[in-house]
Amino acid sequence: MRSTPIFKILSIAVLVAVVVLLGVEGYRYFYRPIAVSVAYTGQITDSISVTGWVIRQEKPLPETSGTLLRQVQEGEKVHAGQTVAMAYADKGALEVVKELEDAEMKLQQLQFARNSYLDSDAALKVDSDISDSIYKLRAATVDGDYSTAGDCLSAVKTAVLKRSYSYESLEQIDTEIRGTQADIASLQGQLSGASAIRTDSGGYYSGSTDGCEELLNPEFLKDLTPSRLKTVSAGTAVKNAGKIITDSTWYYAADLPAESARKLTVGQEVTLRLSMGLKQDTPAYVYSISPEEDGHVAVVLSCTRYISQVTLLRRQQGQILLREYKGVHVPSSALRMDEEGNLGVFCQVGAYAYRKPVVLVYRGEGFCLVDSAEGAAGIRVLRQGDLVISTSEKLTDGMILPDR
Repeated sequence: MRSTPIFKILSIAVLVAVVVLLGVEGYRYFYRPIAVSVAYTGQITDSISVTGWVIRQEKPLPETSGTLLRQVQEGEKVHAGQTVAMAYADKGALEVVKELEDAEMKLQQLQFARNSYLDSDAALKVDSDISDSIYKLRAATVDGDYSTAGDCLSAVKTAVLKRSYSYESLEQIDTEIRGTQADIASLQGQLSGASAIRTDSGGYYSGSTDGCEELLNPEFLKDLTPSRLKTVSAGTAVKNAGKIITDSTWYYAADLPAESARKLTVGQEVTLRLSMGLKQDTPAYVYSISPEEDGHVAVVLSCTRYISQVTLLRRQQGQILLREYKGVHVPSSALRMDEEGNLGVFCQVGAYAYRKPVVLVYRGEGFCLVDSAEGAAGIRVLRQGDLVISTSEKLTDGMILPDR
């Protein structure tokens, strides 16, 4: 069948339309006159990574022979003359002590059970104690604070056992109380000859020594140099009952490249973040900066908080946080300056572009952190989730955006 001229013309027209349509779509795909980004809140920290030594004013307790049983917790504040540990000559004394502690706990539980017969609200109170102790145990394990999880678990056990004794008769409880008191007296008799270890000064107790107590103290910081700091190494622990940290002020000394240390000045307030041990960041002051030595300086920070958390720390990695910048994260290409020198960004609101005045907080590589300018209100306030426009095209406030 021979094709007619009309059929040829229609075929060419359809082909041209398809080519034009593909060209338009290709242009729209590869060249977008505007790009839209979602604004979101961001934070940038200007910091210096360091590795240094925790330094304290501390006094080791005397060397002790025999089996030790500590009477206070790590980091607990103690006073002069307080007993911090008991020393037993018999190696099996710890087992006797454990039996004694269990017997004393049982006596406490039995006495509570007896009192519950006289006080109808006692059982309700212990039910509340059970709930509270379970909640605290869960919070400790979720946060990874396993150092206190043992105490929380013991509190749960104690509360549950108290409640279990509440179901026995008064005569049974009195009989058990008398038997438990006899057991306690017998166990106490087996622990004769124990010696108490007492402090001669107040402070914070630590059950660990590392051999650096006599070296790494505030006196060591005088005229500190990078070369002297590099000679420090961890010592050997001495068998004793621990040590007393006599001052709540502690120090962090680190060797830094001189270039990094130029951001610091003596007396400057910074924030110290340690990689382990310290649960939160702590405010600190730049205590001293040594003269430069082979491109390095020794920097010392002084801290007055959280001494109870750093009693076991010595060599630690960390960060010196100089400043934190918070704001709304937008592309650098979205920032525009008007004729009066005021900064702003254009945001898509429906089919329109609206200008929102901002102030620059931080400029990074390809992005900025900004805040809404003072006086901005209503639709002019830049918020998280706004659609920020980036384009080389000219934008005017309230204009209708082209179909993208």
